[in-house]
Amino acid sequence: MGALLNDKFRFSLLLLVLAFLSLFPNINLYEFRGEESLRTIVAFEMSHGGSLLQPTFLGDLYFNKPPLFNWFIIASSYIIPWSELTARIVSILFLFLTALLLYRFSYRITKDKNISVFTSLIYVTFLDILFWYGYLAEIDVTLAFFVFLMFYFLFFGYRENKPLYILISGVITGVAFLLKGFPAYVFFGLIYLGLVIFYREWKKIFDLHIWIAGLISLIIPFIWILNTANPERYVQTLFFESIVRAEKSKEAGKFFYHLLTYPLLNFKQLLPASLFLLSGYFLYRKERFSIPSEIKLLVFITVLNYLPYLISAGSRGRYVIPLFPILAFIFSYIFFSFKKEKFLRAILYTAVVFIFLRFLLGFVGFPILMEKKASRKRVAYDIMKTIDIRKEIAFDCAPEKSVAVYIDFKRDKPLKKSKYTKNWEYLLTCEKQEDKLLVKSYDLRGNTLYLYKR
Repeated sequence: MGALLNDKFRFSLLLLVLAFLSLFPNINLYEFRGEESLRTIVAFEMSHGGSLLQPTFLGDLYFNKPPLFNWFIIASSYIIPWSELTARIVSILFLFLTALLLYRFSYRITKDKNISVFTSLIYVTFLDILFWYGYLAEIDVTLAFFVFLMFYFLFFGYRENKPLYILISGVITGVAFLLKGFPAYVFFGLIYLGLVIFYREWKKIFDLHIWIAGLISLIIPFIWILNTANPERYVQTLFFESIVRAEKSKEAGKFFYHLLTYPLLNFKQLLPASLFLLSGYFLYRKERFSIPSEIKLLVFITVLNYLPYLISAGSRGRYVIPLFPILAFIFSYIFFSFKKEKFLRAILYTAVVFIFLRFLLGFVGFPILMEKKASRKRVAYDIMKTIDIRKEIAFDCAPEKSVAVYIDFKRDKPLKKSKYTKNWEYLLTCEKQEDKLLVKSYDLRGNTLYLYKR
C-alpha cells in the first residue's frame, strides 16, 4: 500500500476508477429528479412511434431543447432496458470520455502523466460532478464533453496552425447545438475570440477557415430544424431559452445579488479543488513559481466565457459546467507548481474521502431518500397496482412527469394527454374534477395528483 501511495500516477488512476464505480450503486433505485424525467419521456416517445426529428412531450410538440440528448438515451435503450440507468448512463459515458480527453489534452501540453491523471481526477471529483450531474440524466455533462472537444480542436488548431482542426471544431459546434441550442455558438465564438485577443493576432478574425467552420456549425442544425414540425417556432423558442436568464438582470436587486452569490455557488460546485486552490494561494503565495503562457491563456478564455453567466441574473450553477474541464487542468497545473508533496497527498486523501462518501450515498443515502412519502416512483407503482395499466390512460399533470415515466416503462407505451387519448379509461390529473369518479389521490407536496375512472 505504501508503494501505491508513493506512486501518484497509479494511486490517482485507482481513485479515478473508484470514482466512476461510485456512481453506480443503487442508480436504478434513486428516482428521476428535476428534468431527468422530461428528457427520458421525450426519448421514450421518440422511440415508440414518435418522430426522431421533432420531440414531443405527453403528445405535445416540444420545442425547448434539440433532440441529440434524447437520441443518446434511445441508443442506450437498445443495450439497457428502460430504467433510470438507461438515461443516466449517457451522462456517465460522456463524463468518462471527458476524463480521457482531459488526460490527452493535459499530456499534450505538459508531457507529465501525473499532472494529466490528476486533471482527470480533479474533474470527476468536483462536488457537482461526483454527487450530482456526473450521473443524472441532464444535458450539462454531455454538453461539457462536446464543448471541451470543440475547445481542444480550436486550441491546437489555432496554436499549431492546423486548418483541419479548425474545421472539425465547426462540426463539433454544430453537434453541440443539437444538445442545447445557441450556447454552443457562444462558447465557439468566445473561445476563438479569446485566442485572438490573447495573442493579439487581429487578422485571425478574418481567417477563412474559422468562417467556414462557423458556416459548417450552422448547416448541421439547419438540416435538422428544416425537418421539424415548425422550424420558425423552434428557432424562436431556442433563442428565447438562451436569453431568458439575462432578462432578470434588468432588475438591479437581482443583478447585484447574483453578482455576489454566483461566484460563491461556483466555488461550492468546484469543491474540494477550489478550497485547495484558495488554501494553496495563502500558504505559498510568497514563493516564486512561474505560470506559463498556456495557463494564462486558459484562465483568460475561462473568464471570457464565464462573464455572460456572471452578468445574467437567471443563470444557474450548472450552466458553467462546460468550463469545468478547463478549470480542472488549470487547478492541476497550479497544484503541481507548488512542488509540495504533502499538499498533493492531501488532495489525494481528500479525493479518497469524497469517493467514500459517494459510495455511502449510493449504498445508504439513496435507499433512505426513497423512503420519503412523496416519492413519485412509489406513487407510480401504487397507481399501477390500483388500476389495469393495459387500459387506456390519459395523463394531464405535466409537472408530475416523474410519475408518468415509470408508468411508461411498465406499459411499454407512452402516456399522453387526454386530448390525444379520447377513449381513456383512467385519467391522471392535477385538477380536481367533480364530474368524474375519483379512485385515489396522492399528496405530492405542492401538487395533488388525482386518479379518475371514466
